[in-house]
Amino acid sequence: MSLPEYQARVIMCDPPWHFVNYSEKGEQKNPTAHYDCMPLDDIQALPVLELADPTGCALVMWATGPMLPQAIDTMTCWGFKFVSAGAWAKQSSTGKKWAFGTGYVYRSAAEFWLLGCVGKPKFRSRSIRNLIVSPVREHSRKPEMMRAMCEKQFDGPRIELFARESAPGWMSWGNQATKFDIDADPALAGSAVLARDPARSSPAHDVIGNVSGALL
Repeated sequence: MSLPEYQARVIMCDPPWHFVNYSEKGEQKNPTAHYDCMPLDDIQALPVLELADPTGCALVMWATGPMLPQAIDTMTCWGFKFVSAGAWAKQSSTGKKWAFGTGYVYRSAAEFWLLGCVGKPKFRSRSIRNLIVSPVREHSRKPEMMRAMCEKQFDGPRIELFARESAPGWMSWGNQATKFDIDADPALAGSAVLARDPARSSPAHDVIGNVSGALL
């Protein structure tokens, strides 16, 4: 599945990084048990820069601690300059304690995002903290607050790559682009999806993806 034709001022992505298991016990916690992962070379070969508004575009990329070097390298391969980073401090699903995730050195209770830029994106706000404190939900599902932060900090248009749910004001692209939508139609599984927000005349709430197939 190729990237859409789009000119965005914000690109958010959660690349399907491939993790190596060192024991059978960790197989069900590996991302490959939940979605199709991609080799690093294939991720870095994506022409993401073609989606960026040449006058200025911000890239917000999620990565776990062990993948931070590869994430920064990927950002460079895509043509973006690393600028800053932030962290999601993960609470348990109940929000009553800190998460206790997987890990070979530290048990994960945090995930990170990197901010990269190309051109000169306009910062609408410079009072946003680089920290989100929020409970974990389904595997790999990110906090809603991240979209709100991006919307407060940068003008649109906006696109989310490797998305797992659609959102107003965003184009969503990926092979599970409606997975967490409350109103997702199970009949769409295995088919290409293009859903437009009827309240808008522009494709600001488009979903492009294949709910069950591997990315090509």
